[in-house]
Amino acid sequence: MNHIPSVKPAPLTTAVQPSPPIHLSVRPRRWLVALLALVIAALLGACVYVLLPLSMGSGSALLDPADYFAGDGLRMARAVDRNDWDAIDKMVYEQGIDPDTIFDRQGRPLLAWPLLTYNPEGLHLLLNAGATPDIRMQSAGITIGPGAETSLVRAAAMADSRYLVELLMRGGDPNARNAAGQPLLYVAFSNGHWDNVQALIMSGAHLDTTLEDDGGYDTVLSWYSRIGRFDRLYWLLENGGDPTRRMRDVVGSRLAGTAESYDGRMPVVEDTFYAKVPEQMRDWQKACQAWLLTHNIGRPPAPPSKQLLERQMPQERGKNEIAL
Repeated sequence: MNHIPSVKPAPLTTAVQPSPPIHLSVRPRRWLVALLALVIAALLGACVYVLLPLSMGSGSALLDPADYFAGDGLRMARAVDRNDWDAIDKMVYEQGIDPDTIFDRQGRPLLAWPLLTYNPEGLHLLLNAGATPDIRMQSAGITIGPGAETSLVRAAAMADSRYLVELLMRGGDPNARNAAGQPLLYVAFSNGHWDNVQALIMSGAHLDTTLEDDGGYDTVLSWYSRIGRFDRLYWLLENGGDPTRRMRDVVGSRLAGTAESYDGRMPVVEDTFYAKVPEQMRDWQKACQAWLLTHNIGRPPAPPSKQLLERQMPQERGKNEIAL
């Protein structure tokens, strides 16, 4: 066996010089300390933001029931904030406190409190305790009658449809109106809440209800057709809406008998055939046209361009914009 001699590596002739230490000046160190403090503060703030709502429960901590109620009303409002069914049950069924007799300092019924505090569970508990969905507000100058609003008005204007659905399922009137005389359908529409519009209709809201009077044309179909939401108009047509409601000239109008007369026109049908809409609505507009033709509602004469333009630019468009 041959012996292989070991070979020693040649010594390095160039020594590796260590890097000189980095000396931070006092000013950069202060900046680092300040930056670290900001990061810690941000983290603590985020923790408080996340954990604080969990400790507050489902109600809003921004509203103190003591600012709105007193006596039995305050005790019950606090029980609602805690979602404390045992306390509510005891007050109602053992102490005989009727939730329909409790109003806050602004005349709103106790049932409106969980809507103000965004507490759907509290609303559920109050209804279980016998609160009436159609209880009306009481305040100076407003008697208990059509001019006094129910909690359904606020619920129809809320983005979270759970409140309105709960009230409707417990017997709330889907054809109620607000203090201005506007139907709940319009309250939901004007706030841009299509889910609430559907919930009201499925609960029995009249599709032919108008803003002014029952004989007019300005129904929920007209509200959506004039802003070009033909996807929603198609749903309304399929669920029994009447697109043939006609306009009438105002008595003594200078337009009566002229080519610009409104009398006899069907604005929903005109919108369906002549309105200019974004590209994403064109197929829905064609679907509505086909629906009308299938139901023997033909294409009407084109309306005056000025009137059509004015109709297609209402204030309600903003909250009902098409999601791109």
